[in-house]
Amino acid sequence: MSKLILIILTILFSDIAISQNQKRQIEGNKFIEIKNNKFGVIDSLNKIIVPFIYDFIEYKNSRLIVKNKNLNGVLTTKNELLIPIQHQFILPRRKDRFIIWTKENVFGLSDLNGKTIIPIKYKNIFSIENDDFYITKNKNNLNGVSDFNGNNIIAENYRFYTIDRNKIFAMKNNKPQILDIKKPENNIYLDDNIQFIETTKHYSMNESLFQIIKREGKYGVINSSNAIVIPIEYDEIKSSENWRYFIVKKTNKIGLIHINGTITKQPIYDSIQLRKEYIVFRSKNKKDEIYSYEE
Repeated sequence: MSKLILIILTILFSDIAISQNQKRQIEGNKFIEIKNNKFGVIDSLNKIIVPFIYDFIEYKNSRLIVKNKNLNGVLTTKNELLIPIQHQFILPRRKDRFIIWTKENVFGLSDLNGKTIIPIKYKNIFSIENDDFYITKNKNNLNGVSDFNGNNIIAENYRFYTIDRNKIFAMKNNKPQILDIKKPENNIYLDDNIQFIETTKHYSMNESLFQIIKREGKYGVINSSNAIVIPIEYDEIKSSENWRYFIVKKTNKIGLIHINGTITKQPIYDSIQLRKEYIVFRSKNKKDEIYSYEE
């Protein structure tokens, strides 16, 4: 859900920007304007096209996403209703698509004319690869993939873990795989004794993505080409606040390792405290050590 939260924050910031501008041209001679703290649309002759009854209007995909009493819908710029104003959020995507997020936290996908592309029945939907593909999660918490036209590419028979562009770490019937959405013939099938562990994505600039794995009680990290990034020899591995580093544990002691394989801090510490820009390492009867992340 974190990706959706980031999208929502972007929308909220857009709300603030438009409020400050008070008036914004959207197409031809049409403008979004605010009167008495309500949004509407007028033309260059001040003729009202969309009445000033909305709490917010956003122009995306040549359509108007409107909000009224915390509910959202979609209008044309001629004030024609396309998607009823009854949803918690309408999330604009590329290729003239909208993710529908209902009050009941059910998701679907619509085109710019309100036609349903992916049924509104999923626990989650989000897009990847420049919005060419959509990841779905059904009521059984199983994932699948559809393209932007709603065609099913991968059936909802998997549990997805890390998604690295067009590569997906996935489990099906307890069998680990690395799926290639664009070239299924390049799918990688891993040994059955490998288990995927939930791995944090940090949404940082230029972040590379990796997958924590567990095999015969030991932890390691691999990339989406199935190359070992961190040896499978640790008692536990967790993500840090920086995607370039992982927290490792061995014989009940904690250390830090870089994704290039360099051991930044040997596993000799009793505990750690994560900060945004640094880590505090603690040992009994010793002074705390601070390590600042390096780029």
